[in-house]
Amino acid sequence: MEKSIQYAGEFSIKELKIHTSAGRVLDYTSSDNVLGIELFEDLYSTSMSGNLIMVDTDNVSENGPIIGQEFLTLKIGTPSLDETDISFTFNIHKVATKVDTNKNTQLLSLSFIAPEILRNTRTRVSKSYTDTISNIVSDILKSEKYINTKKTLFIEPTNGIRKVVSPNYHPYKFINNLTNEAISSRGSQNYVLFENSKGIHFQTFDSMMDSDTIANYSSGDVGMINGKTTDVQKDFERPLDLAIIGNNDLLLNTMSGMLGSKIIKYNIYNKTYETSTYGYFDNFEGNRTIDLNPVYNNNEIDESGDTIGSFSDARLYLQSVVTDGVNDMQHTNETSSYSYAPNGLSNSLLQRRAKVTELNSGINLALKVNGNTTIAVGGTVSVQIPVTGNPHEGGEYDIYYSGKYLITKLKHQFDTANRRHTIEMNVAKDSVSTKLSNDSSALEPSNGSGDIIEITT
Repeated sequence: MEKSIQYAGEFSIKELKIHTSAGRVLDYTSSDNVLGIELFEDLYSTSMSGNLIMVDTDNVSENGPIIGQEFLTLKIGTPSLDETDISFTFNIHKVATKVDTNKNTQLLSLSFIAPEILRNTRTRVSKSYTDTISNIVSDILKSEKYINTKKTLFIEPTNGIRKVVSPNYHPYKFINNLTNEAISSRGSQNYVLFENSKGIHFQTFDSMMDSDTIANYSSGDVGMINGKTTDVQKDFERPLDLAIIGNNDLLLNTMSGMLGSKIIKYNIYNKTYETSTYGYFDNFEGNRTIDLNPVYNNNEIDESGDTIGSFSDARLYLQSVVTDGVNDMQHTNETSSYSYAPNGLSNSLLQRRAKVTELNSGINLALKVNGNTTIAVGGTVSVQIPVTGNPHEGGEYDIYYSGKYLITKLKHQFDTANRRHTIEMNVAKDSVSTKLSNDSSALEPSNGSGDIIEITT
């Protein structure tokens, strides 16, 4: 029978065992020696990681011994949410000790990572593949020669049969290279490889943004009321802390190509070249965004009628291809009618680089909330932020900062002393729900007459 939750942030450790290289199993599932556990997830990281802080009163660091070559089996859950338990095996790779002043105890800080990241560093892929990119990724992740993961895989299918060669790359490096040109079966770009508490994902930002929100937060009241829980659901919805940590940086967004970029595709096969451009406003409606409206104004900034998205020369790329316009001519077989899709980098690179910049350098919030095991990187949450000062026409909530956000970074903190689970996360959005005011052009004010004064000596 599932235990009902008593307060927001409640958690239970269902298994915590250290398997030493000497064959001993140290069971700390119900031990008071464990002070805290941290788990880290990142949308741009291929592996989860974490720290375990514990008190050593039996000199297990020597008797175990614990030397940074152990396995940690961990299962943590939120009461009444047993199906969402975080249950993984990790590799302990680093041990730090601090001896207490009474010489009878010492603190152990054990750093751990997912075993897949160690397998990645130990192996290389030197092989040719002929398949869709999504199938190639699945094969590398499941292959006993490479990553050999048994975790749940969330793979978004890609279009086109590709013939590619890995020149002795580490598996994750090869996969990350493939993300740059992968296009999903529904035409979406922007693939990313990451791991969260649910499994390993090869997925587009678009599908993440399309997902239903997994939590709703309103910062009208921060924290609990008088330190006491009155409503568990309400306490889950109240951020313990909230801060705006990022907003638009026009210079950075111009230099990075988010607002405008260009790729020149040179075709070695028929000695031609083709130019493709990306413009923030020109491409906005054709790309999946988390909300409906751009975060910048589409008004004129100079006498030529340009907008901030008109300058594709701000960031240039060059790509060489071997294609007849339809098929990859680098890999052909005269005895077969089968053809391969050409390198699709020029179709995805500009948009993908722009999207990554939008999420990293756009509207970003830092949230600290009461934790539960349903929250994971790659999910979406709704955040309502009150208007500063007097309410305006938009109502009591900020019409630009409030809305749906994508979780890009997350830290689970399990405080065993206070029996409370909190989550610190960064969330980002690439658009706003309300269209920005645009009543006139925004031409640069004059900085003088523009006269040239000749200097004589």
